[in-house]
Amino acid sequence: MTCDDFRGIAITPILCKLFEYGFLDKYQSLLTTGDNQFAFKKGLGCTNAIYACRKIVDHFVNSGSTVNICAIDLPFQSF
Repeated sequence: MTCDDFRGIAITPILCKLFEYGFLDKYQSLLTTGDNQFAFKKGLGCTNAIYACRKIVDHFVNSGSTVNICAIDLPFQSF
């Protein structure tokens, strides 16, 4: 095995992960999200978002209001 056997791109994810862990270790307290965000949070997901939406809709329907919902599915592109 020589250095010529490996492409530079193969090591990039490792370097990115090291940078990410160092960055998060130092700045985790500054990177907070709102309570209404369910994606990309540990322990939360689509089921929690659907439950919250359903509870909000039920609240307004039980109050006699009309509820209109618009959902946008934005694709996530990782680099």
